[in-house]
Amino acid sequence: MSYLNNVRLVFSGQFQADVSTVNNDVRHFDSQAFQESYQDFQNDGDWNGWFNPTGSGAFRLIDCRVRAVHYADGTSADAPAQDPLVGMAVGGADDRTSGKIVDIDPQWQLASELWGLKVRLSDAAGATVLLGDYAAYPFRDLIFTRAIGLGGDRAASAYFQSVLTGVAWSDKPPASKFLDQLRKATRDGKLSIRLTTFAFQDDHTKSGFTFGTVSGVIGPYLDGEPDSFVLGRRFAPGFGASSWNGINFFTGLLDGRRLFLDLSNALPLDSKYRILDIGELTVGTLLNSTVPEGAPVGPGAFQAIGKLPYRDPDWLLKSGGIAAFTLTDAQLGNQPPNAGNPLAIVAQKTDADVPLVAIRETVNGLYVGAEPFVLRIDAGGAANVAFYAASYGMPLSFGQVQLAQTGEMPNLGGGPTDLDPPVPIPVAGIPQGALAFPPAVATDGNGVGGATIATSAPNNPRGYLDGQLYNVNFQLAGQTRQAFGPFETIAIHLRDAYPVPAVPTWVDDIAPIFIQYGNLYPIMSRRLVNLNDPVSVYEHRKLLSLSFSRDIGDPNYMPVTRDLSENKRLTIVKWLDALDSGADPAFHALLKDRVAGERPALTSEPTPAPAAPVLPDGGKTTFAQGLARSRRARRPT
Repeated sequence: MSYLNNVRLVFSGQFQADVSTVNNDVRHFDSQAFQESYQDFQNDGDWNGWFNPTGSGAFRLIDCRVRAVHYADGTSADAPAQDPLVGMAVGGADDRTSGKIVDIDPQWQLASELWGLKVRLSDAAGATVLLGDYAAYPFRDLIFTRAIGLGGDRAASAYFQSVLTGVAWSDKPPASKFLDQLRKATRDGKLSIRLTTFAFQDDHTKSGFTFGTVSGVIGPYLDGEPDSFVLGRRFAPGFGASSWNGINFFTGLLDGRRLFLDLSNALPLDSKYRILDIGELTVGTLLNSTVPEGAPVGPGAFQAIGKLPYRDPDWLLKSGGIAAFTLTDAQLGNQPPNAGNPLAIVAQKTDADVPLVAIRETVNGLYVGAEPFVLRIDAGGAANVAFYAASYGMPLSFGQVQLAQTGEMPNLGGGPTDLDPPVPIPVAGIPQGALAFPPAVATDGNGVGGATIATSAPNNPRGYLDGQLYNVNFQLAGQTRQAFGPFETIAIHLRDAYPVPAVPTWVDDIAPIFIQYGNLYPIMSRRLVNLNDPVSVYEHRKLLSLSFSRDIGDPNYMPVTRDLSENKRLTIVKWLDALDSGADPAFHALLKDRVAGERPALTSEPTPAPAAPVLPDGGKTTFAQGLARSRRARRPT
């Protein structure tokens, strides 16, 4: 199922995530207290606009090439002479702007999504072989300590799983056995895709700034399976975010006799982004289901399936981090439904050492995932969430998924230093009564359940920031939160109620929105339109109207943050479209009072980098550190 399939294409290369970091500090949303220095690069004396204040929000696949293709019979090809798809380029659309990487809220920067991204496979002549639209789902299993010896976002790693929709194929495809098999396996114009990203460069003084390494896999999508995760064999550390030898959360899949493990985001890296040698690793079955992580295992307690070939320095990018094994009858006999034994990876440094459980499946093989788990809801609206539950990779029929708000969340999204003058950090998660959902959901015979999250107006509890941020945790009865990644929660941005005015005006309705966006995205003012300047807004009214009228999934949709309520968007479009008919006379009077020389000039040059930069702790790393402090402060004594 999904990209964990015999039929799969592996590619690797670079990605660019040109995030704007002015909005990483929630306090910068306070337009009354905003200072111009918040649009400058951080330096050794001040965090200013953090590590990339001139970011555009663009997300791109750069110089990605097909490394290998795998066939239905379990064989593979890694040279163009074997299959013409090997060596082909994987990139974005050739007829529109790049996709965008977007956080749901400055107080929850741990579920970034890719919007408006197309994925295109093309031959040496640039002709499209395969093209699809990437559905906007956020990354999962984010870990901040994967690259040992590095700090900030440079040490981080995560994976994006989604589907390509509306898949189109070349009318004159190359003679590829793999392409034929992939096309025959495709249903409803959808393919499964996974991107694992790491080695991100967040130091603007270094080459490769905003670039990183991406490992990708494309495979079939099967009806009824989740889009954004594999409902399979879930491996979880015994304590914390990684195991005793640094292995992260990951998922495998047993499909018939074939076992697939996706280790692309799991194994620790050194400071050169090479997989760290943590000993000989063997995947197999624990014959005693109670053996914990770190415990020794002998021949009578562990049935080996195969060794992980991770020590090959080219393995990660050439294989996509996927290890595949064919099980024997004896090995299958110890797997569900025949027996309830967990899978595990054991580590052994030398032949003389006792093998130890490096990481294992969750207790009773329990796994539940939510989709979607990032929600944008206008006040009074509702959203549906599906829950997929499994035990040892098999659907968990008639299980119970428990739901609960995390409650009040103070001090989220601020920087590591105080602002001068000080700006209060809003409390997230309140009022809790603005959300309504059942405390528990039952899964059906296929292990699937659903809940509707209904809302009422939060009444602007955050003051200078629209709406409210909520987290809703979910887990199966009998599960502990250790079975979940540290940031695996349903994140909700509930937008404030806002009636569309009969006659919108600049002063009351438009300026408060535009000025805030102009502050937070200085690249827009310097390259295109200055949203703080009424004259510039008027001159670009047609372009702005077009951008605000685009579908939210379009890469040209404005604002890039996708945090605007539908009624505020309609208000902006209504105001822009009425300007030529003389609407908002006060705004037109303001235009007449302005002369070109009084207006801030648009410039094509970015803000110069400071002479004495400071190595950033990292945007999301800094947020996660603040979240950890907040959780410790809220922990009952």
